Amino acid sequence: MDRPHPPLFHDPVTRRDGHQVETLLLRLARQVTARQDLDDVLGEALRCLRPLLTFGGGSIQLLDDEGWIQMAASDPVAPEHVMAQRVALGSSIAGRVILTEQAVYLPDLNVAKLPGPNKRVSSGVRSYFGVPLVADGRAIGVLQIDSAEADAWSEDDRALFLTIAPVVASAIQSARAYARAAAARVRAETAESRLLAARTILDSARECSRDGEQRELDRHLDRLARLLAAVERGPAAPDRTVKLPDQRAIAYPR
Repeated sequence: MDRPHPPLFHDPVTRRDGHQVETLLLRLARQVTARQDLDDVLGEALRCLRPLLTFGGGSIQLLDDEGWIQMAASDPVAPEHVMAQRVALGSSIAGRVILTEQAVYLPDLNVAKLPGPNKRVSSGVRSYFGVPLVADGRAIGVLQIDSAEADAWSEDDRALFLTIAPVVASAIQSARAYARAAAARVRAETAESRLLAARTILDSARECSRDGEQRELDRHLDRLARLLAAVERGPAAPDRTVKLPDQRAIAYPR
């Protein structure tokens, strides 16, 4: 009789379950590093984190080119009005994690002394843990979790969480590099296509010039001018819309 397969995901484990923890860590590494799309990497990271640790909400926040903390992924998904926020680097605990490149553990947010006069936390959230995502020699974001329980994670739990962050950070950078390479290929293919079109138009224009067909020559020159204008404009600007991280536990304005 065939033995039933164990479930892929189950209740969170602890460091005492050494073999089980190692198996789940390797699974997380395989799942996130096998993805080439950034959204897939982030989603898998949070999904694979659930069996390893108990937490209420988790999110991955990334630093954008303008110095703002922006949403990458959250579990559970944050409400739309939260997703629409942009958070200044110096105005949240997540920002502190990025700036100092140090993990921050707040075992009880009810008594924690957070900087800033208008700090806010979500109802029911008691503890917070955030670790920097470090890649290419700098912090690129934050992996963070929160809990409704005070002092929710043991020292072993936090050590386990710290081991996950470098894997996630590396996978994020790999996905970004893949996206940049794909965009470069598209630009090269577009440039080659336009060059070929320009050569075809130029050959037609030369024929018209030799044959004295002024009207056709003007038409080809007009097509060439439009093509060159498109080249000068360059590719369409990428969508700047971003999703912002779950700020339930730690966001507060200046």
